[in-house]
Amino acid sequence: MPFKLTPEAQARVAEGRALLAQRQAHYGSLSDGNLVASAKLCMSNMQPINHAPGEPVYDATMWHVILPELLRRLSERS
Repeated sequence: MPFKLTPEAQARVAEGRALLAQRQAHYGSLSDGNLVASAKLCMSNMQPINHAPGEPVYDATMWHVILPELLRRLSERS
């Protein structure tokens, strides 16, 4: 038997899904340059959680290596 959510919880889930869809549509419609600028803005207001650039964990690799490389390549295309 599946777990049933309360009507309030169902409303919160629906609201979260709608917000996600709005954000996906917004960022999906941006030009490469505007997407890079948005990513850089978000990254400047965030920080990796307790992981230095050389630490062998997925979070540090994503934050310090993969995202900057993706942004560099995307910037070069636009």
